[in-house]
Amino acid sequence: MLTKSSPISTQSNLFHSELFSQLDVKDPLIQLANTINWTVFDDAFEQHYSQNNG
Repeated sequence: MLTKSSPISTQSNLFHSELFSQLDVKDPLIQLANTINWTVFDDAFEQHYSQNNG
């Protein structure tokens, strides 16, 4: 992922807050997703993307 989300924003996050409130946090897939270090994947795939063409 090339864009890093800023911690302070006046615009609400369209996908995270609303969607996350609808999900069952006890679901095994949600628990698994919360244990994965996604930054490792972001860093590994970052070299395959560029700012100007995606």
